[in-house]
Amino acid sequence: MPYDVAFSIDISAIYIAISGLFLVLLAIDVIRGRWKYQEGFSEGDQDPLSRRIQVRANAAEFFPVALLLLVAVENIVAVDWVIHSLGCLLLVSRLFHAAGLRGMAGESLPRILGTAGSITMISVSAVLVLVNSF
Repeated sequence: MPYDVAFSIDISAIYIAISGLFLVLLAIDVIRGRWKYQEGFSEGDQDPLSRRIQVRANAAEFFPVALLLLVAVENIVAVDWVIHSLGCLLLVSRLFHAAGLRGMAGESLPRILGTAGSITMISVSAVLVLVNSF
C-alpha cells in the first residue's frame, strides 16, 4: 500500500511532549534521591533509591517504542480518537506504574495495571499499524 507523502505528528507531538516532561520529572526524582542518600553513582544499599532509578528506567524503556508506534498509527490509521485513546492509555499506564513501583517494592495493583496498560497500548498500536499497512 503506497503511503501519502504528507507526514503528520500533530496529535502524537502532544504525547511526545508530555512523555518528555514526565521523564524529566522522573530524572529529578532520581537526583533528589541521590542527594538524600548520598549516592553519586551507584544505588548503594538504598531500596527507595533503587526504586526511583527503576521507575525512570522502565519509563525510558517503554516510551520510545510506544511513541514511535503512536506516530505510525497517526500516519497510517489517521483516526483522531484512536490516536488520543492510545496516547492517554500510555500516559495513564506509565503514571500508574510509576506510582506503584515508587510507593512500594514488589507487586502492587497500580504497578500491575500500569504494566498491563503499557503492553496493551504497544500491542494494539503494533497490530493497527500492521493491519493497515497491507
